[in-house]
Amino acid sequence: MRTKEIIDYLIQNGVQFSIIRLSDDEITGFSSLFNYKGESLTFVSPERRFRDYEKQFSQDSIAFIILPENGEDSDRFRTAIKVKDSRSVFFDIVEYLMDVPESEDITGISADPEKYKKHSYISEKAKIGENVRIGIGCIIEGNVFIGENTEIHHNVVIRNKTKIGKNCMIHSGTIIGEYGFGYIVNESGEKEMLKHYGGVRIEDNVHIGDNCIIIRGAIDDTVIHSGAKLNTLVHVAHNDSIGKRTLITSPCHICGSVTIGNDCHIAGVIIRNQKNVGNNVVVGLGAVVVKDVEEGTTVVGNPARSIR
Repeated sequence: MRTKEIIDYLIQNGVQFSIIRLSDDEITGFSSLFNYKGESLTFVSPERRFRDYEKQFSQDSIAFIILPENGEDSDRFRTAIKVKDSRSVFFDIVEYLMDVPESEDITGISADPEKYKKHSYISEKAKIGENVRIGIGCIIEGNVFIGENTEIHHNVVIRNKTKIGKNCMIHSGTIIGEYGFGYIVNESGEKEMLKHYGGVRIEDNVHIGDNCIIIRGAIDDTVIHSGAKLNTLVHVAHNDSIGKRTLITSPCHICGSVTIGNDCHIAGVIIRNQKNVGNNVVVGLGAVVVKDVEEGTTVVGNPARSIR
């Protein structure tokens, strides 16, 4: 496709941008700046500057580059635009104009009930919405609801009393709705495991990565609110509540009865049971949270402490 086609696409989709340089080149693909391929589309992330990469382009030019708002011009660019979020705009263009979706024949993930029921156990009592795509080796028990356009990858286990909303992505190896690790000590001093009677409620537009564990509630449901994103190897224990648009990176262990607010960034941490994390909180990589964290705070370390 030509440069003009990409510019027209941005205009049609209401993307705000400013043109720094413009040429009428044929764009043959996309690449990163670390491994730039000639005649391709690329971008500078909002956290970086082109001068971080400039030495590798002493002889070569870049056909089309997307810069953040504070990006710097260079004579290495043939076409350059500035946008508010360069990373987001780059991947939007790749997805809609350049990317070729993997077919069902390649992935084994199908929206056809006759096909996915051949390779997975789907209870007749489970309610599966329209255009739900399910992979191979999945187990979906009864009393499960999955909303439309959700995608379930391979070897996912979804136990009863689980409700999943629309447009969710559940990656391979994840287990949702398993019983938690709750116990009492009897008169003989022995530990007796308690059955959990709650469920799991996952709202719309939630992303759950590979090999995550979402435990059902003991009495009330464990809840992951709309727009939350969980990376690989995240453990969410019983009765937890994960707020809207909160991002949790790998690996994380969130103990039972923890509440995490909206728009948080939780980076590879441990959060002790029955703690509350407010809205717009950043918990730094490797932190161990043993006290409540106030709204708008950044905490780091073990035990986690607030920093300015």
